[in-house]
Amino acid sequence: MSNRARAAADHHPYDRRRLAVLAAALLAALALVMGAAVVGPADAASAAVSAGKPDKPGKPGGGGGGGTTELTYAALGDSFAAGVGAGSYLERTCYTSSKSYPKLLDADSDKQLVAFPACSGKDTADVVSRQVATVPTTAKVVTVTVGGNDVGFAGVMQNCFVLPDDTACASAIATGAAIAASDAFAASIASVVNSLEARAPGAKVIVTGYPLLFWEDSSGVNPKYSWADEVNDETVILNDVIQSVATTNGAVFVDVEDDFAGHGIGSSSPWINDWKWVTATTPTAFHPNATGHAAYATAIRAVPLS
Repeated sequence: MSNRARAAADHHPYDRRRLAVLAAALLAALALVMGAAVVGPADAASAAVSAGKPDKPGKPGGGGGGGTTELTYAALGDSFAAGVGAGSYLERTCYTSSKSYPKLLDADSDKQLVAFPACSGKDTADVVSRQVATVPTTAKVVTVTVGGNDVGFAGVMQNCFVLPDDTACASAIATGAAIAASDAFAASIASVVNSLEARAPGAKVIVTGYPLLFWEDSSGVNPKYSWADEVNDETVILNDVIQSVATTNGAVFVDVEDDFAGHGIGSSSPWINDWKWVTATTPTAFHPNATGHAAYATAIRAVPLS
């Protein structure tokens, strides 16, 4: 345990029994956020969100069938695409949100969201094996955010920030870094893009990266979390790999690192939700809030669709 973590533990106001209860709640929350508890029902829940969309006043042709100037749009991926952390959840299995960036883009006059299978805890294998099949073959725009769960996002968050353990944290980061650098991971990102291009040949495939979760001061330090800079550095590497593979295979990559700059956890205006014991059962931690999803949507809108 680091000196900072040890000092915090020595002065923690809860007794051991209380801490055990909170730890149990924590693990349950992590299961919800990272998807350990979303296996069987996830398909039905995400499909329900995709179907039966109400008409939207002011959009050409209303909702449902879309208008002549609207581009058929599908949104795939993990919790960052589903909207975990943004609130206003449409269901409680995948935690898709009405404030997620796909729903914000759906409100634009030029796009009609007809498939929204993105789901908390999912990885590249789920996108390829399940989510791609929900995309209409006539889709013109597809967004996807995926890869974080492939490299062990949940384990890093738990061991480095929620129940910090220096040895376990270092191991989780090293394991994730090795996966990100592997040929197998590169192949999995390529498979996502290639599967989408085969499914909807006329679609513009837009792959987004991940924001740096933690604010750092001028010395590269986060005042609360000693492992923040290391995780930020590994996120940059992860994004670089995803970008390289996605663009090589014909997709457009949207890098949101600069968009979120100055708004990580620990900043004066965070767009990422921090972990709090009091919200242990709420799946929000270490994910963008509603403002963060608005930033995602703004970055994606900068991509020319024609």
